Formats: sequence, structure tokens, C-alpha cells
Amino acid sequence: MLNLPSVMRNMWPMWVLVATVSMTWTGCLYQDLEVLEVEEFSKVKLSFDGLECRMDVDVYNPNPYSVTVTDADVKLLVKDDLVGEVAVLEATHIRPDAQATVPLHVETYDGALGKVLKNDLMNLIQGNHLPFAVRGSIKGEAFGLTLSVPVRREQSLKLRK
Repeated sequence: MLNLPSVMRNMWPMWVLVATVSMTWTGCLYQDLEVLEVEEFSKVKLSFDGLECRMDVDVYNPNPYSVTVTDADVKLLVKDDLVGEVAVLEATHIRPDAQATVPLHVETYDGALGKVLKNDLMNLIQGNHLPFAVRGSIKGEAFGLTLSVPVRREQSLKLRK
């Protein structure tokens, strides 16, 4: 009669094969999402309270399964000073091997933009550009796993036409 340790000893090649196939299979089925384009700010509202606008990001899903973009960990900067955040406006479902536009809401913190701009007020009045940068990542989910893709965009806004 066989005992448990001898059975396990004889089955170790099968367990190695199962582990190897599992690791290889999951690696082949997952690829990072790709940012194709980060579009310019739209629907810009600039006031004494700060900046509020929309930014669209075109994302490609090369995977054989759908991914839903649900969250963003993206910061808004002016001259390397943190002034606001970016959030996903609505969860976006991206089909397998397809692209979709993810709408993002950009908003400054209360008073943060004013503090940064105080020093450059004369330059802005004269019509110089204000450099904004968006840096971080947007996050998606598939099968309970979280996927992230880096987002980076720099754009200048002009206060005068």
C-alpha cells in the first residue's frame, strides 16, 4: 500500500508542470493598457476659485478580455507645484483588442492656483502662458485584478486672447 509521502514524491513533476503552465499562461494573457493620446483640456472654466475642465484620454486594451477603467491617481501641477487632482468622470468599459475614450474631470484645490499664480501675475496679464502638467495613472479592473496605465500631459493655457 502506498502512503501519502510516497505518492506526493511521485507526483512532483506533474505539480512543476502545472505551476509552469499556470505562470506562463497568465503572463501571456495580460498586457498593459496603452495610452494612445491625451487630448487637450476642454470645457475650461478658469475663475478666482480655480480651474475646472475636462480631459479625454484614448486608451487601447490589447488583452483578450474586457477592462473597466474606474479610478484615477492623477495630480495636476503648475510649475511643479501640486494644485489639484484628476478623477474619472464615469467608469469606461473597454472591449478586448479595442480602444475607448476615458473622460477625466480636472479640478484645482481651493486657493491652490491663486497661491502659485501670485508671483507671476504680471506675466499672465501680459498674455504669457500658464504651464499645466498632469501626471499619474488611471486604473482599471478585470477579473478582480487592478491594472494601471501611466498618464502624462503638459499643456499651457493663456488667460488673454
